[in-house]
Amino acid sequence: MSDLVSIPADVPTQGMEPNGWIVVGVPTNFFATASAHARSGPLLGAAAEVRFTPVGFRWDYGDGASRTSVSGGASWAALNLPEFSETSTSHVFEQPGTVSIGLVASYAAEYRFGGGEWRAVQGLVLVPTTPIIAIADRTDTVLVAESCSVNPRGPGC
Repeated sequence: MSDLVSIPADVPTQGMEPNGWIVVGVPTNFFATASAHARSGPLLGAAAEVRFTPVGFRWDYGDGASRTSVSGGASWAALNLPEFSETSTSHVFEQPGTVSIGLVASYAAEYRFGGGEWRAVQGLVLVPTTPIIAIADRTDTVLVAESCSVNPRGPGC
């Protein structure tokens, strides 16, 4: 396993909706993308290939809550859901403030030498991402007669 660490797995991409902002009391959607991939490098003193397959995602929402999922989730548009819908990777924040949302992807690993048979590695390779820093705040609803594109000086524009 220590040799395997020298052949790093890809860091998944991640995102959130709305981007960088959290509305207290309604779902914020988080999603990540990771795919199976192979890397070459030295393993046990010989040239080898290591194949990484994503098997799980652990979100730490920065407010004491966390969630583990098999899927990295998806955007509301990709899920064909309206904004602020509950998803398998969403979270509802209850307090305003700045939060740091962390993600760790878990990969199953296999290796092979010289194009031979793939052999499973026991355990998982954990790959952390750079945390997303977001601001959680409360919001008010304001009824207006015109959109911001029609009246850019209107409330909330």
